[in-house]
Amino acid sequence: MNELETPCLERKDKMEETEWDPREVKQLKKKRLVQNNLMMLILFLLFVYYIQAGGPAAALLPFLAVFLWILTARMLYTTITGKPLGTKTNQVIQAFDKQKKGKRSWKLRTGAEAVFTGAASILLTAVIIFMDFDDSPLRASAIFPFAGSWVGYNIGEMFRINNIQEND
Repeated sequence: MNELETPCLERKDKMEETEWDPREVKQLKKKRLVQNNLMMLILFLLFVYYIQAGGPAAALLPFLAVFLWILTARMLYTTITGKPLGTKTNQVIQAFDKQKKGKRSWKLRTGAEAVFTGAASILLTAVIIFMDFDDSPLRASAIFPFAGSWVGYNIGEMFRINNIQEND
């Protein structure tokens, strides 16, 4: 069985494109959104606990930098090889996006995401190396950028899910 064979796609012919069931793709995107939100909730709760425990920023930033470098490497791998990493749900969604946007457009978009994440990784690493952090604890206001990006991510994903056309 092909790794991308699921109920949401049907092969017409080896030379033709795959036909996608938009309702199934929407369901898969909603499933991925729930999975990502569960991960974000766990990270949010850990972040809140870290702030309440009085943890310093100097100890948290290297973990964030490592996370960003891993994310950058994963994105670069996907862009260069064209093979998405992650759950089967994510792989099917990426295959759908690649076909609907066109391989060139998809590669440009994933490449741009990788470059942006890589730049953030470099910037954060430079901040860690060159700035002198004291051991003062993080303030509760440090949670707002995290919460804002989480809300923005959800709005964007819901917009993209709702824009999947029934005739795609």
